[in-house]
Amino acid sequence: MTKVSKWKALLTPITPDIYSRNDILAGTAITSCAMIGIFVASIILGLVEITNIGFHLKTFVYYTGLTLLSSGYEELLFRCILLTILVKVFKKPWFAILITSMYFGYVHLDNDHATLLSAFSNGLGGVMYGLAFIYTRKIWLPWALHFAWNYVQAPILGFPLSGFKVEGILRLKLLDHSWLSGGLYGPEGGIVGIAFRFIVIMLIVLWIRKSRGGLKHNIIQPYHTQG
Repeated sequence: MTKVSKWKALLTPITPDIYSRNDILAGTAITSCAMIGIFVASIILGLVEITNIGFHLKTFVYYTGLTLLSSGYEELLFRCILLTILVKVFKKPWFAILITSMYFGYVHLDNDHATLLSAFSNGLGGVMYGLAFIYTRKIWLPWALHFAWNYVQAPILGFPLSGFKVEGILRLKLLDHSWLSGGLYGPEGGIVGIAFRFIVIMLIVLWIRKSRGGLKHNIIQPYHTQG
């Protein structure tokens, strides 16, 4: 493999293709709708209540940039680098997803108010993003999924985000701090959030089938070229 080929192989996951635009739109829609579903379920179950609504442009712009950068960084590190390496080492995408997802859940245990249940939920998040990366070979779908999940959850709806308090457009009062709601960790740390994780995984698979005409096997392959 030439130097040019090696660089091309490294840049392949972040190079847009004919699917990237629609993947970004689909990923954003999937997790935005899922988080809105979590919010509606939380209201119906009496887990939260809206106390105020406010919009501050500087705060909104700050959290927009921060969420874009943090989600992009994590997808680059966990999926583009770590997941790709493990697939090439073990030759089994499902095993690579399992390992990276367990690690993704583990690193979130250091967050404030984290529990074993929240770590399991973050691990499912790793499965969500891992499947999106494995089946597209690109960062764009998992990045969009990750960004919208976090962005709608905290800067818009006002939930805590993985243990961090964020000033959202909606001001929420947490009425439940149990395993059901996730409490101060945020809805992704509770049963309601976990249930919607499984819905997101199903929607990711459906999107891949619809956009690609089916699911590919052995999809992360070494880049081959002559010379």
